[in-house]
Amino acid sequence: FSDVYKVLQKRCKLKLIMKLGIRAIRYVPGVNVRNFSMLPRGSRFNFKSYLSADQLELPFTPETGDLKEQCLYDDNGHYSIIDFSASIRAKKEESRDLLQKLAGRKHIFEIETIAGEKYIIGSSDFMPTFSFDEVLSGNSKNEFIIKIHCKSLHGALFNVF
Repeated sequence: FSDVYKVLQKRCKLKLIMKLGIRAIRYVPGVNVRNFSMLPRGSRFNFKSYLSADQLELPFTPETGDLKEQCLYDDNGHYSIIDFSASIRAKKEESRDLLQKLAGRKHIFEIETIAGEKYIIGSSDFMPTFSFDEVLSGNSKNEFIIKIHCKSLHGALFNVF
C-alpha cells in the first residue's frame, strides 16, 4: 500500500482518507528537530536521526484515528493538506493540562498504525497546528477530540525506523 501511496502522492492526484488502527501518537517540540523540509514528497527516512530529544507519547482511545491527506495544485505548485483527529478518554484534568500545553505550540507528530507504518506530520518549515475540543455527550464525560492540521509541500512522510 505505501508504495502505491508514494507514487500517487508524487503525482499529486491523491486524496487519502484512512480510518486507521492507531498504535501510537507521538510528538516532539519543533525546536528539537533538525530541518528535513528538503526531503521530496513521499520520502521514507529515519525520523529519529533528526531528533535532539525523545518523542513523547500522547494517550488516546484506540481505533479512533482518522487521517486525511489532500494533495492539491495551485499556481505555486503542489502541496498537501493533512488532517488527523482522534479521541482521548482519560482523566479529565490531566488530559486537559497536557492538551493545553500542546495547543498553540510548535510540535511535529508521528502517527503509528497497527501495521507498523509511521506517518510524520509537519517539519520545521511546515509546523502543524494542534487543537482539541471537549465533548460532553451521552455517557462520555471525559472525552476530548484532538485535531492536527498541516499544510505542507512534502505531505505526510514515512519514518522507516
